[in-house]
Amino acid sequence: FHKINFIMKNEEFDFVELFGGICGFLQGFTQAGWKFRNHYYSEIDKHAIAATKYNFKNSIHVGSVEHITGKRAGMEGARSSLIGQAIRLIDETRPPVFVWENVKGAYSSNEGRDFQAILREFTNLGGYRLEWQLLNTSWVLPQNRERIYLVGHLAGRSFPGVFPFTENDRLFNQQGQPN
Repeated sequence: FHKINFIMKNEEFDFVELFGGICGFLQGFTQAGWKFRNHYYSEIDKHAIAATKYNFKNSIHVGSVEHITGKRAGMEGARSSLIGQAIRLIDETRPPVFVWENVKGAYSSNEGRDFQAILREFTNLGGYRLEWQLLNTSWVLPQNRERIYLVGHLAGRSFPGVFPFTENDRLFNQQGQPN
């Protein structure tokens, strides 16, 4: 994500993590030097909430994603799925960059039609360029876990070009500092 970092690192903005878990994205972006005015996170698991409150004392828990509203009245039509709620919030708030992460099975779910539907919904937001890739966390962490990462860039606010990312890419030099 150092390429996104190029244009936005010096901006200070609000960061929202939906289905935040223990807010690993906040940790990663913070370590990469990003600055945030506020960090909001949506999570329903009590253990993940407790870990986030302990590790990020200034973060603001906003409850379930189903109860969050953005600046506008919302998208037309009812959406009941959690991904639908995330897409609704992206549409309402229009962040300059968003990251969607999911399990490898999202590619093949319903013979690939579910992933195509998700891409269509993100595309229908208008103004975002999308890029995605299947990555294995074993490339950078001591675990073997394949995940899909999709990055949406709002036109004029950030530049695409995060992917492709390969196992042989080196994000850190010998001292553990970003290149």
